[in-house]
Amino acid sequence: MANLRLEIPNATATYDPETRVARIEYRGILDGDVTIQVYDWLDEIYRDIGIDNMLGQIFDFRKVQSFEESNLTTARRTSNRMNMRVDTSNIPVALLVNDFYHEEILRGSMRIPAEHVRKRIVWSEEDAWAYIKNWHAEKSSQ
Repeated sequence: MANLRLEIPNATATYDPETRVARIEYRGILDGDVTIQVYDWLDEIYRDIGIDNMLGQIFDFRKVQSFEESNLTTARRTSNRMNMRVDTSNIPVALLVNDFYHEEILRGSMRIPAEHVRKRIVWSEEDAWAYIKNWHAEKSSQ
């Protein structure tokens, strides 16, 4: 059974079985190793709980001071590889920011355009939860 919590120097990740949401809070200077550890943890969670039991993910970047180039490259590559191995198309992802630096990094370097269907940049915790809820409501009405 996967540990429902990951605690490493630059990230804390938790999966809440009640809300069925994974929450990842990054802090400090992010490098590629942090990304790999978080995605490995997510992979374990998917295997243990089943991909259909995850309703959403919140990645909180508000305490990040800077992104090393190794993080940006690794995040793109690791995310793409996971999406090919595991069908994450039914898991909305809220990317929580509090300044334009974080937003630009995510939109540009991470290649997350404003119109991305499954991933959304949000500016508050409330918006993150609302996005996940609304995403599922829209999917069920289709």
